[in-house]
Amino acid sequence: MSLFYSRFVRPTKMHEDRINEYIEGKYGKLGVDRVWHDTAIPFGEVIEQFEVWLGERQLWRNELGGCLNKAAFVTCGNWDLKTKVPQQCKVAGMTVPPYFMEWINLKDVFLNFYKRRAKGMLSMMRELQMPLLGSHHLGIDDAKNIARVLQHMLSDGALVQITARRNPHSSEKVEFLFEDRIV
Repeated sequence: MSLFYSRFVRPTKMHEDRINEYIEGKYGKLGVDRVWHDTAIPFGEVIEQFEVWLGERQLWRNELGGCLNKAAFVTCGNWDLKTKVPQQCKVAGMTVPPYFMEWINLKDVFLNFYKRRAKGMLSMMRELQMPLLGSHHLGIDDAKNIARVLQHMLSDGALVQITARRNPHSSEKVEFLFEDRIV
């Protein structure tokens, strides 16, 4: 069983010419343009497949209220889960799934544990003297590098806990649980 879930999401509100421009501009230099174009699927389908993947690993069950089971999303910043996932859900005509209601912002944990400010994944890796593996901003490579930073922090004794929680009654309201955090 894979520890990583990875799918390319096909944009739903972007003209095909703009999609091709985006592929060539960002991913073409990484050699994944054809893979992206040929395998990308709509966001709703990605979410359906993701829920199956989570269920197979007993990390989530809709019958239990939809929260994650002994798991949490670890991000490098709040933007993806605070802003982008709700925007994409709105475009797809769906509500934000309950498992996206809380997350761990590794930058905040890093700041509170090491007492050093890191603006992003690369700066955390520099501070920890870790080389970048793969390509920066390529989703699966970023996920692997974030996991490596997390493993390093855990081996140093960091206590990793939820740093942000979305209000279940208003998906736009987010409570940040650390007083010292990267803004």
